[in-house]
Amino acid sequence: MKKLFLLTLLLGFSFSLFSQAPSESDAVMLQGFYWDSNSTTSWNKLYYISGDLSGNFDIVWLPPSAFSSGGTGYMPKHWSNQNSAWGTKVELVRLIQALKSNGTRAMADIVVNHRDTKSTWIDFYEDDFGTYGKFQFTPKHITSNDEAVFKGHLSASEAGAPDTGDNFDGTRDLDHTNTYVQDAVKAYMKWMKNEMDYDGWRYDMVKGFSGWYIDGYNAAGGAYISVGEYWDGDYDAVMGWINATNKTSTAFDFPGKYAALNRGLQVNNYGAMAWSDGTHLRPAGLVHSANSNRYAVTFVDNHDTYRDGSKYTGDVLKANAFILSSPGIPCVFYPHWRDNKDAINSMIKARKSVGLHNQSDVKVQNTSGYYKAYSVGKCGSMLTYIGNSESDWASDAPVGGGWVKAASGTGWAMYTNITDTSCGDLHQQGIENGVNPTPPTSFTSITITAVVPAAWTTPKIHVWNKGVTGSPRITTAAWPGDLMTKVEGNKFTITLSGFASTSEVGIVINNGATTGALQTIDLSATKSPSCWIVSTTPTVGAKYGATESADCFSDTSVRNVKKSRFTLFPNPTNDFIIVNHENSLVENVRIYNISGKEVINLRSVNVGKNTKIDVSELTPGVYFVKIGNEPVKFVKN
Repeated sequence: MKKLFLLTLLLGFSFSLFSQAPSESDAVMLQGFYWDSNSTTSWNKLYYISGDLSGNFDIVWLPPSAFSSGGTGYMPKHWSNQNSAWGTKVELVRLIQALKSNGTRAMADIVVNHRDTKSTWIDFYEDDFGTYGKFQFTPKHITSNDEAVFKGHLSASEAGAPDTGDNFDGTRDLDHTNTYVQDAVKAYMKWMKNEMDYDGWRYDMVKGFSGWYIDGYNAAGGAYISVGEYWDGDYDAVMGWINATNKTSTAFDFPGKYAALNRGLQVNNYGAMAWSDGTHLRPAGLVHSANSNRYAVTFVDNHDTYRDGSKYTGDVLKANAFILSSPGIPCVFYPHWRDNKDAINSMIKARKSVGLHNQSDVKVQNTSGYYKAYSVGKCGSMLTYIGNSESDWASDAPVGGGWVKAASGTGWAMYTNITDTSCGDLHQQGIENGVNPTPPTSFTSITITAVVPAAWTTPKIHVWNKGVTGSPRITTAAWPGDLMTKVEGNKFTITLSGFASTSEVGIVINNGATTGALQTIDLSATKSPSCWIVSTTPTVGAKYGATESADCFSDTSVRNVKKSRFTLFPNPTNDFIIVNHENSLVENVRIYNISGKEVINLRSVNVGKNTKIDVSELTPGVYFVKIGNEPVKFVKN
């Protein structure tokens, strides 16, 4: 029994040790945003292309989703408030569920190095993580060498311990040596994983606190993958951080970006694109060594490097061909994919067809005049050429023997030799299963109804067109906008018309506010009529949250009743829903209306994967799908 207990303990330890640095992972990641891309990559915008994303990417890295004082989200004020400049919590949950329904994981951007304050230099909002607890930070949770101390807003004796990493000069650095701070972060991770349904973490500015704490935070979160932003071009420094996490996290391959791309491919210095592991030349960076390629997330640019002196200014497709033929988990940047979808998708398909993964054996065979890499996957091999033109390597390109040109462009080409078609088949299934929700129809008029707090006696509304360049105002009056008409009680309405055709408008409902108080957060509507239930008290800073509702007489928000073992997508829907259960089951599927009346009864349905159910004949309203004893709510438009 002692031996059995020890074996169980060791197996559990081994799983914990590497659980968020997956081995032999064939995942390809997309950074689904860039700096201040809120109007382009909002939760709503990504939702309506979620099928395209899922058809090509296994992980989508989303921007920080907590309420923040900065539009991109890197100055978080309130972790447990998931209403942000990217959209509402309801819209975010809908996006995550859409990705998961198509087999793609959503990765959260976790900013726990620092925290912005409520109204002064040293006060904070309380976080409420439900069953995982409530946490109220105080001045003693701020590091003793923070600006608040240096500038006289806090005495060192009232603050916490010194910072365990680099100082963030912008808002308050949190004292990660304090067990209360650690417990709060762990509760945050559990809540993000189990309530918001994220499956991975990208830790921001991990140079700001010791990597030792990541081990505990990852153990609490228990996600598929963890990635740290240790912004340093030195291989040893980045590996030092990975080791400090007890190898429970991967890291972005900054050494590879700077060596292979910025100082290599960008200036046609092909020799800089390869490092020796002592025996062979390998792609430069963390990926050059079998000791570190498992922990590498390769990339060309991200939201930060794209807007500063670190931007890669060479041929984008050549750079993506490099990372997509190398070990590590490649992370494609949204603007690169948006502008070159066909080419990058073809590279991903080639990578997937031969089963290339983060620990694949990749040897660099030439750096004189052009770059040539030979990559071995689980289902075949790939040869990648990068140079000025195909003539550079024409005499060296493979002919016959099972080799085919799988993807190519100006100055780059990928040849594959597939020995087992199962890898490509799996990827093709992913492409076929990538279903986009029905896009919203355009409109030139909209009726907006809102149930507001009882104290709001003269509510006004500010509406703008998000589908037109410059987002022109739709409401007649300037801020705070047009007066709404009372329907009854605390329900008000307004109809606006005559504006340029759009598929999305922005909304702020207020009580004639001239300041930031007595107003909602920014809301979005994609159809008419649009109904909103405004929170009775401020929920996001001084602003009020609001939930889109199918019926403004009651709070029937577009949310799942509770986390279930099956997901439903799209939600809301016009014509059909797709159901995915975590197990392959044959069950009766029943659909009930809001009054509890059964309206659809399907017998002996296989609900394991992508079961399509026609709901086009249902009248608009709120319904529940019930499989076994599990109900999930959806809205029929």
